[in-house]
Amino acid sequence: MDVDVEEQNLASHQPPSIFIGGPAKAENTLSGTINQNYESKNIAVWGNNDIAESSTTAPWVWFLIGLILIPLILSIISSILFAITDSGLFTEISSSNVANGDNVTIDEQTFEVYIFTMPSNFDDQYATTSSYWDLNIESYTYSNFSWWAYISGYNDVSQETVLDDSGISWYESDSHSDMQWETDSDNPNVYIRINENNVFVAVGDNFPPPTFAMYYWEGASNNTLPFLACLIWPITIIGGTIWGIRTDRKPLAYGILTWGIVAMLAVFLFTFLWFVGW
Repeated sequence: MDVDVEEQNLASHQPPSIFIGGPAKAENTLSGTINQNYESKNIAVWGNNDIAESSTTAPWVWFLIGLILIPLILSIISSILFAITDSGLFTEISSSNVANGDNVTIDEQTFEVYIFTMPSNFDDQYATTSSYWDLNIESYTYSNFSWWAYISGYNDVSQETVLDDSGISWYESDSHSDMQWETDSDNPNVYIRINENNVFVAVGDNFPPPTFAMYYWEGASNNTLPFLACLIWPITIIGGTIWGIRTDRKPLAYGILTWGIVAMLAVFLFTFLWFVGW
């Protein structure tokens, strides 16, 4: 008895039969019905199969993404690029690793020698760029700068050279001091020479020892990062608008165009006021 009931239930779920055929000259006929439930999305084909409804992003969400989220992300990226430029990450090499060296005599005066060990990339960068560069030596004591000296140039060093009592050449640095009231001379006599990754500093006149060395150069990265920080804005406006329209996300394109037009008007107004001197 149970078997008959089960066979009847199974038969009730089977689709109606379809006949395709007939006489040679007769047209084939396709007939039958399909059991569909549009509300629940459940279709009975020898059982129940659930079909999940696909989710779509509301147009106002795309508009807010283009209007607020994208310019916010661009602002963060631009700020990071400008911060990297100001930090000197790609244009500065510094060291506070200093040790005592052997004294030298220059122009019959004895100088104490200090040796800075610079990072490994110093030898590759030192005086190799056609742009401006300088090597600064600083003495920092009692929360104030005691004195500072530097050599600089374009490729070659601009300062004059002198020889010590051993015949070794030193650069005569440009030096300044805030310690005139403690010494007899206005500025310290500081001589500098370079040997691979070592910077030798000869200091006289009883001035305190140097504590910091920094090499700075003007390279391509000085201008590249700020240029990229500005370039990503028009690229995003044009590319984002085209992508939004091509992918049928027009609200996103409208949001990008909204702040893009406002930004261009602001730049135009600022430029105009700057030219007229207001």
